[in-house]
Amino acid sequence: MFFQLKESTKTDHDTYHKAFQLVKALIHHECPEHRANHHILYSANQKLEAYLEAQKHFRQFEDPATVLGTFSTEAYQVATKKYHQLYFIIRGYMHLSDESRRDHFNHHFRFHAEKLNTMYLLWEQKNYWQLLNLDISFYEQLKEDLVPLLTQFE
Repeated sequence: MFFQLKESTKTDHDTYHKAFQLVKALIHHECPEHRANHHILYSANQKLEAYLEAQKHFRQFEDPATVLGTFSTEAYQVATKKYHQLYFIIRGYMHLSDESRRDHFNHHFRFHAEKLNTMYLLWEQKNYWQLLNLDISFYEQLKEDLVPLLTQFE
């Protein structure tokens, strides 16, 4: 009687919850310094501004005739990609923060429910990829899969 194991109730979260948890995980990964600023969107917007500054900086040094010019082109493209990804993550976070539209988002994500479920299960069992030190790689791959779903909000 004293040593009986209590059966844990397994709650099956809806698609909205899974998408919102994934977006929150991405935004916290992208902006780890947000705890110092006390507001995640403020930190994320600062990071967006930093990506824009990096774009402007590398844009002026683009030159296909030199190796450093080619490097500047690649750096510009990376800054542009990271800017757009973070922008859509922020927009997704803002859209999904509205709890009153839960049914709307569940309906919206109905065709992507299986994909979101797989992403959520992989994210939920993070001890496996953290054991292998694959944190950065995991979040990059998660961004690649999740951002196209978030672009549909626009």
